[in-house]
Amino acid sequence: MKNIFLSIILFSMMGHLFAYSLYENYELGIGKRISHLDARSTAMGGAGTAGGDNILDNMVNPANTGFLNNGWGFQLLLDVTQLEENRSMPMYNFFDSYVDDATYASNTNFFTDIAFAVSYKMRFENLSFAAALDYKPFTNFNASYEEQVRNNEGSDFDNYPPIIAMNYLESDGEIYSIGLTTALTYHRDEFLLSNSALGLSLNILSGDHKLERKIIWSEFAKDVAVLSDVEQIRADRDFSALSFALGMKSDISERVSAGLMFNPGFKMKVDSALNDNNEDFDYPSVVRLGVQYRPRNVMRTTFHCDVEFVQWSDISDFYDNVTNYYFGVEHVFPHAPSLRLGFNYVTSPNVSVKDDGTSIPGPVNIPTITAGTGFKVYENFFLDLSGEFSHRKYETMDLFPDGFYDHQGLWSGTYRPEDRTDPDTVREYYIRLKSSLTFRW
Repeated sequence: MKNIFLSIILFSMMGHLFAYSLYENYELGIGKRISHLDARSTAMGGAGTAGGDNILDNMVNPANTGFLNNGWGFQLLLDVTQLEENRSMPMYNFFDSYVDDATYASNTNFFTDIAFAVSYKMRFENLSFAAALDYKPFTNFNASYEEQVRNNEGSDFDNYPPIIAMNYLESDGEIYSIGLTTALTYHRDEFLLSNSALGLSLNILSGDHKLERKIIWSEFAKDVAVLSDVEQIRADRDFSALSFALGMKSDISERVSAGLMFNPGFKMKVDSALNDNNEDFDYPSVVRLGVQYRPRNVMRTTFHCDVEFVQWSDISDFYDNVTNYYFGVEHVFPHAPSLRLGFNYVTSPNVSVKDDGTSIPGPVNIPTITAGTGFKVYENFFLDLSGEFSHRKYETMDLFPDGFYDHQGLWSGTYRPEDRTDPDTVREYYIRLKSSLTFRW
């Protein structure tokens, strides 16, 4: 068993939405792409391709803009996310038999952000035209890791292990989108009970990413060994791109509506100021199908189901394509807040091989349970609330391998720390709260 005791004290406050610790930001290097924002559709498991009725539902289907109310509309969204991460490493007995995973790191991170949109819709007999302008996060790179490294030699004699170094890994940045969505709707009857819409969304993307990895040696370590004050690796990147999405949505019958969204893959232009590695990278194409079913009952009830196909192989041959599932239900009670429940099952891509030859088992599955409500606040003001709980488990190599601390003077006797070949197990738990305020003229 190695003679390094890792004590982690992690707490960070960062103002960004949907940062998923270090997996997308550090292991994959592409950040976490945000797939939906609206609190109503989020409460229904993220299903909104055929049933979205708020402005920010244009993220899952641009044709949803064609089903907005006539006149002006405005939507403001606030998101708060709490992430709890636990890292563990395999432990072995004196016979080199596996015993259990021992947790050596725990963190709690909080994230907040906003998005907003404005829309306008006008009708001309059996046709209507709608347009929406929004500002929203598209991809997030934020993550924070802080680690205390101690030498526990002699700790059995009630000696407090001295700190050798403080390790930091900070990933900061996001890509924001300014989007324009238009939709043309055909009304097959004068009561607006049967509609079909085509939608187009154009998005201008821009942002940056700063990744800093450093080891700060303690005064104790510098007294007993010849060390520099800081060992640091830093990389900065700027991003720009243009993307678009197409959508269709139609009331097939009195009880059923269907929707389709296609977001073709695109290339993100990368400009790195600190090095010559300006390699652009691709985002995957996405196809999303959705169905809304309205059964005949006393209370207005709707069922929603979306299936999403993500072509991760557009990025690399090492990635597997995935299929994501979203399910939700909404009950609207007379003179009472509505009740929404949902579930989704999203899969991150499987990284088969990394550049250094190590492998990460996958794919990484993320099951999520959702719930929420919505009600009228005052006249034309509507408030939607949603909550999500999700978790995932994956394996990855140590962020700071033990061989970093193999310096003469830090260790007594013949012991020298060596890099572990067994991956760490990472368990992450998320609680997300969203609130969106909508105003309709």
